[in-house]
Amino acid sequence: MSTRFVIVGAARTGSTLLVRTLNSLQGVCCHGELLSLDKVWGYQDNFDPVAASQSERDERAARLLRERTQDPVDFIRRALSTPYTATGFKVLNHILLHPRWIEVKASLLANPDIKFIHLSRRNNLRRYISEQILHSGGANHSGAGGKSDVSLKVRIDIDAFLEDCAAVEASASAIGALLLHQDTLDISYEELSCATATTLARVCEFLGLDSVPAQIKPALQKVGAVDLRDSVSNYQELLEHPATRELVVSTDA
Repeated sequence: MSTRFVIVGAARTGSTLLVRTLNSLQGVCCHGELLSLDKVWGYQDNFDPVAASQSERDERAARLLRERTQDPVDFIRRALSTPYTATGFKVLNHILLHPRWIEVKASLLANPDIKFIHLSRRNNLRRYISEQILHSGGANHSGAGGKSDVSLKVRIDIDAFLEDCAAVEASASAIGALLLHQDTLDISYEELSCATATTLARVCEFLGLDSVPAQIKPALQKVGAVDLRDSVSNYQELLEHPATRELVVSTDA
């Protein structure tokens, strides 16, 4: 029997790394953000966007969005119905909690065979900085299409950061309540990024994969600055503020 799963977590908690690495393993199909509000991202159907023309890409995107709009519950059901050993997709916390997907959420939670991988990040400051860098110029990993080579510095508004933390923590608590009685594997970004092979082995075991490579290589490499002084223009302000001081000096990447 095949395994169906959902990866859920806040933005910048390692979901892209997990999705791409899982897709590099035999017997796994992991879609991207199928429930993004304005577009279906990362649908896995052997479509080659590089070989396709722009009109073919546009036509496919419109078709997927139309099919999802017509019947989102059936769209997710069909996406998870593949011949692979394990098939899943990822969804951000706030998207899964959005009222638009109440029927999809109810369908997923009502199915005891669906497993959940819950991602979190211990260092919320680094998560927030990573998100600001993404908004400023691109994702800071090796799949960023060249943008990762650009050196970026952002200024962190501490009040905005604290408001964001409260929102992220509230959504994480709501997700935790939803998954309380589900078959769930909890993974931190720090585990995934610093001990990728070991953590992915845990994921493979959770998904019931019979054959797990001895050494699983991450499909993405982080290229952003490890030292926050290289990516934050007001580093000293963060270092001096009681709400961010410990997070600044934390060695968690």
